[in-house]
Amino acid sequence: MQSIKKELLIKASQETAFRVFTERMGDWWPKSHHIGKTPPTGTILEQKAGGRWYSMHEDGTECNIGKILLWDPYGRVLIGWQVNGNFQYDPDLISEVEVLFHAEEPGLTRVTMEHRDLEKLAGGVKIIEDMDKGWEYILNLYKQIADEP
Repeated sequence: MQSIKKELLIKASQETAFRVFTERMGDWWPKSHHIGKTPPTGTILEQKAGGRWYSMHEDGTECNIGKILLWDPYGRVLIGWQVNGNFQYDPDLISEVEVLFHAEEPGLTRVTMEHRDLEKLAGGVKIIEDMDKGWEYILNLYKQIADEP
């Protein structure tokens, strides 16, 4: 089973790190990384198991990205990624993005992300390499917003 794993330290409490990831995704998710026909105006992660993960766009449309499989504030969120290797929404596809939040000490949280089941995506090794770089970029943007001064 192929997966992408990333780990970073956030200079914030576990609750803050979780909230920034789940409630403020639109603040840090790059506008360049979307599947809509027009630029995104927001990215929403609904705050519950079974909730949607979607983006809103300048033309008024919404694009599904996935769904929340497990919601465990402030320790874990498991998201079903439903975007295929051609970067199109596929309701029959689910690869898992698991994000864990672990308090290392007051004001410092270890965030671990694993995107699993990548063999389900079309595109083979090249798409996985591109996604690995993409996740690195995306999580660094998240860290910039989540780190407390």
